[in-house]
Amino acid sequence: MIQPAVVQPAVAALTAGLVAFTVTAGHAADLSFVTSEGLFRIEPSGDNRQILLPAGDSPINALLWSQDGRRLAVVQNYGDVYRRDPGAATPKLVFSSDCPVSPDLDLAWQPNSTVLVIKQRCPSATSTTPAEFTLFLSTAAGELTPLATRPETQASDVESDFFLAPDGSRVAYVANQHIFVADLDGSSPRRLTQTPGIYGAAGSPLAWSPDGTRLAFYEGSYPFQRLNVMMADGGDRRLLTPDPDFQIYRSRLLWSPDGRYIAFYQPHNAPFSNQEVIALVNVNTGETQTLTRPGFYDALSWSPNSQQIALASGLPAGQQTLFQLDLVSKKFIALTNQPLKSVLDSQWSPDGAWIAFTATPPDDALGTQVLYRVSPDATQLAPLTSPDEYVYPFVWVPLAPGSQGLSITP
Repeated sequence: MIQPAVVQPAVAALTAGLVAFTVTAGHAADLSFVTSEGLFRIEPSGDNRQILLPAGDSPINALLWSQDGRRLAVVQNYGDVYRRDPGAATPKLVFSSDCPVSPDLDLAWQPNSTVLVIKQRCPSATSTTPAEFTLFLSTAAGELTPLATRPETQASDVESDFFLAPDGSRVAYVANQHIFVADLDGSSPRRLTQTPGIYGAAGSPLAWSPDGTRLAFYEGSYPFQRLNVMMADGGDRRLLTPDPDFQIYRSRLLWSPDGRYIAFYQPHNAPFSNQEVIALVNVNTGETQTLTRPGFYDALSWSPNSQQIALASGLPAGQQTLFQLDLVSKKFIALTNQPLKSVLDSQWSPDGAWIAFTATPPDDALGTQVLYRVSPDATQLAPLTSPDEYVYPFVWVPLAPGSQGLSITP
């Protein structure tokens, strides 16, 4: 069993100035990130920074690369989706929301990397009307097809968000006290649960495994919710946290890339303390391990080989340190050599050679977010952006199959 670790803080123009996508080999995956000036791409070394999309008068809110790293989709101005396909001179507007208020949009590329799934959540206009969910498919040919996903339920019966599978082929949701899965091919939804339950309390997620074969979910009245897992066809349901008094407040679930483990933030001595520990549960055996001592943690992420995690320790408004925890040796390595604030996110590069994260420098009173990169052995820590650039969001560009990396050329 991994012993609790002593982790303490240590010391709208989209058409101008674009570059074309060209697949080449020879370097590791690149980072892509958004500032108020637009969307950029940069090598982890800090070299070859190039602009992909200028922001113009509208902010870029989200971005998603296809699995082969050759196509790009972005959400701009909160309700417009653009896609950029190889060889295209300019990005193409493929979806524009008609919600009366700003919608929540999620994107997913299907396995062929040509079909883009767009999920729209229209927040309710009044306290008595439910949010509305719609799904669309955008093809490289320019077609946009709306999808009907719940013929067996009414909109008012849906009790959760819609959760897209990693490959964009299916969606899971809670309706009428049951969990449903619908294939995005027009077929009828399938009810997975045998008995009714409270599966979507307080926004609890239905978390797909990386290969899309299993769903993890909480069941129970908030905050007394217990963690379950089952196959995506409804079989082999298992209770992973059987304690009837098990509580959860921050219900984010992080599957390991190999699908063997789920990491999560577990309250410590709730409701008498607001501290947490980071815990790990073996999906196959149900064994739960406590990885840290009680404290304040953020920016949890898995390495590609599922053997390490990155995590930020410390009060977000005070002093935070980013650590790397090796789950085999059980050793912590401090990755940052000075206290930081508001470490919001950490992401491992596809090859595991780098960890990128955003944080506020200790002497910054304005709360900007600087993009950093560091090696997992704590060497080569460096900022990739300046303090006057607020970075959000950022993602690694996927490595093309059969190559060492991608680059872009004008």
